[in-house]
Amino acid sequence: MARFVSLLFFLSLNLCCCRSQSQGSKMSVRLRNGGSPLALGARVELECLISDHNLSNSGVSWMRQHRDSAFQFILFISSLNRVASTENGKPPARFEAKRESSIYRLTVKSFQEQDQGSYYCIVKHNQRLHFSSGIPLHLPAKAPKKGLDLSCDFSIWVPLASVCLLLLIALLATITMCQKTRRRRCKCKRPMNRSNGKPSMPNRYV
Repeated sequence: MARFVSLLFFLSLNLCCCRSQSQGSKMSVRLRNGGSPLALGARVELECLISDHNLSNSGVSWMRQHRDSAFQFILFISSLNRVASTENGKPPARFEAKRESSIYRLTVKSFQEQDQGSYYCIVKHNQRLHFSSGIPLHLPAKAPKKGLDLSCDFSIWVPLASVCLLLLIALLATITMCQKTRRRRCKCKRPMNRSNGKPSMPNRYV
């Protein structure tokens, strides 16, 4: 446990300067059964391949980086195939790890959205941290829904229809009032002279 704590402390101090050392390390991460598409709730298995015998006997720390955020520690598995305990005294429940020869495996029992990111395996050897190449794990983008969402009917369409109905009633009332006002106006024709020279009575209409 003391070695595990010291590893995390050393990692926090040297995180900025360790990436350049990863080029010289003989480590890589691959997705087991990489041909199958990644799905929500699927069992995902990663393999950390170490070709250097000295590095393979130093244990491996698994970490995840989500986009440009800081590294998140997952677990540490020793060369004796033992997973170090976390703060609650138990290994991580959602992850499994084991060693087989020079291969260290990490298993996500049920892949969730928060598990997305780039995964790395890290080895501390001779006071140096050796990073593997990262492997990105992301769920496929969701396809847009076709048609109308029925859950939005009462929250959108019903109020919108009510507003349209009120506007229609107001428009009809306005047209009716305008017609009544026009009928009440008095329009008189100019008087026309009769043949005998007397003006005729104007015709009035409502």
